[in-house]
Amino acid sequence: MLVTENLTEYSADEVFACAGRENNKKRGSLIVNKLQAKHVPAVPSKAAELFRQLGKEVQTAISQKKGRTLVIGFAETATAIGAEIAAYLGGDCIYIHTSRENIDPSLRVADFSEEHSHASEQNLFSAQGKDIFKGIDNIVFAEDELTTGKTILNFIRVLKPFTENCRFYAASLINGMSSENIAVFDENSIGIVYLIKIDSSLKSLQNAMDVSPLADTAAGSGNYRLITADYPYDPRLGANAADYADSCKKAAEHIIAQLSDELKSCRRIDVIGTEECMLPAIYLGKELEKLGIEAFTHSTTRSPIVPSDAEGYPLNMRCRLSSFYDTSRTTYIYNLFDCDMTIVTGDFSDDTGAASQLASVMRSDKKIVAKLCKRNENQ
Repeated sequence: MLVTENLTEYSADEVFACAGRENNKKRGSLIVNKLQAKHVPAVPSKAAELFRQLGKEVQTAISQKKGRTLVIGFAETATAIGAEIAAYLGGDCIYIHTSRENIDPSLRVADFSEEHSHASEQNLFSAQGKDIFKGIDNIVFAEDELTTGKTILNFIRVLKPFTENCRFYAASLINGMSSENIAVFDENSIGIVYLIKIDSSLKSLQNAMDVSPLADTAAGSGNYRLITADYPYDPRLGANAADYADSCKKAAEHIIAQLSDELKSCRRIDVIGTEECMLPAIYLGKELEKLGIEAFTHSTTRSPIVPSDAEGYPLNMRCRLSSFYDTSRTTYIYNLFDCDMTIVTGDFSDDTGAASQLASVMRSDKKIVAKLCKRNENQ
């Protein structure tokens, strides 16, 4: 795949690889970001720094514009990216991300379609309703990858009636848009910010579909230790970006304090987030790194991606799980590895059985589930 621009300190091979989607006729392949801390275990500090570098590019893009900024992250893969962009912008920047979860419909601000996705319906909820856009001058959409930009265009059409004076920007780690797609954004005065520009029209994306798939690792029932930590801000409903980031750091510190004795013998830890709830796992991983522990983080996901042991293929193990949020929904975890401790952390509310299933395939003796407890659902 041809990389035409790279603003990161990493080579293209270090950042991404191509993989095949399972049973998706609309788009049969995808780019898997190795540093995003979603599908592939990544060093948490590297993931956060990559997201904040994108935040720096966004800040440069809007620096000549005055006013307040709202950052919208796309569920589920870009929720942490958006949060870190917003935290980098600081001040009174607001962060919110879309959601596919079952949230009070009276809080729905907008709904739109992500046409290529395995789960196409996206919703935006807010405890403030449409008032969340009052006084906002810049709206930044955060994505992991832009391919055509249709999702963002769909979203802008929905938001336009109550954001008429806003300037719109699309920020992504990887931009694979064609010149025709970029022209549409230019015509609509939508700014484009990215770290890596690629030509995604090449054969490598299709070749990713030609691998021999591996069988899933079977999940059963496993034991784990349950602990809790406060998580006062729900980014699905909107929050001050700095406050949200600080709450993730404090939750991480609280979790570590409860595990202080067990951590003394740990050299390598796998930290796993749950679906849309990615940032707390990344922050927990960063705090573990400060203790001299080799930490990696990734998250469960709705994305059904083909696993394979083909050379250079990014996903070599997959396990199907019940969702932490909905017993009727299937989710996946990829590339579990041998370690001294596994910590799952997320803002799920009920025991759906997912934790026990995940514990059964964790490749560690110490298995922790850290439940993040919301103190105020409608802050």
